[in-house]
Amino acid sequence: MARAVQEPSRDEQAARFRRDIAQRYSPTLTAVLKPIVRGVLRTCFISRIQVEGLAHLRGIPRDTPIILSSVHKSHLDYMLLGLAVHDGLQYLPDMIAGKNLFHGLFRHVLPHLKGICLDRVRVNPKNLRSRENLLYLATFYDYLMDEMLVRHEMVVIFPEGGRSYDGHLLPLTLGVFGIAKRALQHGAPQVAIVPVAISYERITEDAHFDELLDVKQQSRHAYRRHDMRAFYQHALWQPRGAAYVDVGAPFYVDDVRAMDALESNLRARMGALVRVSACALVGRAVRGVPQLRLAALTRQIERDLDFLQMQSARLCADVHGSGADILHAALPHLCNPRRGRDIIAIGTSAGGPMVQVRNAAAMNYYANTVEHFFAPANAPARTDDESA
Repeated sequence: MARAVQEPSRDEQAARFRRDIAQRYSPTLTAVLKPIVRGVLRTCFISRIQVEGLAHLRGIPRDTPIILSSVHKSHLDYMLLGLAVHDGLQYLPDMIAGKNLFHGLFRHVLPHLKGICLDRVRVNPKNLRSRENLLYLATFYDYLMDEMLVRHEMVVIFPEGGRSYDGHLLPLTLGVFGIAKRALQHGAPQVAIVPVAISYERITEDAHFDELLDVKQQSRHAYRRHDMRAFYQHALWQPRGAAYVDVGAPFYVDDVRAMDALESNLRARMGALVRVSACALVGRAVRGVPQLRLAALTRQIERDLDFLQMQSARLCADVHGSGADILHAALPHLCNPRRGRDIIAIGTSAGGPMVQVRNAAAMNYYANTVEHFFAPANAPARTDDESA
């Protein structure tokens, strides 16, 4: 007669969840991998890294729990933000990452680099009717409280709930305020929430996001293969661009009852730190049209840039000079067929040079990365009278 399988107790299940969630920091492994990670980034993906605003973190009182809330555009975000903070503060923050990253070699390495594994499926509100998932969520929060209040760790969260596949700054999940709420309930007088933006002149996955959601529905393995293809193509032959890590001033929270207002405030602060790239300005200029006269495109770029400068928006280094200069800076990323970049093309016509859009999804993606700067009521007028 077969023996009945005994269900694990609540304590045993919570202990298993905690093992899956917990980071296991190794300073030795961090020291070994840091120059390797930096070398791979600089050789294959990023021409240079510019970091601003770390001084904001130094002024936060030690007894105040710190949550870094970052915009999420690429899988490279984790490495760039970790390097930026470690270089500037000689400290590696806890990094909350989705369970989808903890596979293969990364499953063993990321916890030693302070990666905290979050199973987003379990904590999805529609799945929290399950007692098991509720226990998982409680265990996750309990673990974070130990990290933040007992060990005084700084925690990084990407509250958009994953990378933005269309370029927009997404509505924030309320988990960031759930963490703050529990810290306050555990006796913290206040919590410092620090907005962060990571911006790119050229986003590694840009031309692959359009199909990624469809592939994700097929299977986890198909999703990973499609995702990795973007990184392999970029690493092997596609052009690199600069990356920027901008850390904003903290705002201190001692009451999280008005979560909607807090979400709006935090999202606005994160959005204000996003840098405008040459690719984004070209994307806005060609949005919705299959082709546009070169002269019209450069004038639209200049109108948008004037508007952004009135708002004191942050700019990438490739945004300078005239509209023609900005287009020229974007061309290695957008019009470079030899390197697999055939997103726009420049041709000739009887009326002068024309810019043709070959990959509208990629252009819309870049336009959406800065769309939050352009309020409908006061955005500069778009003129398409010279489009064909």
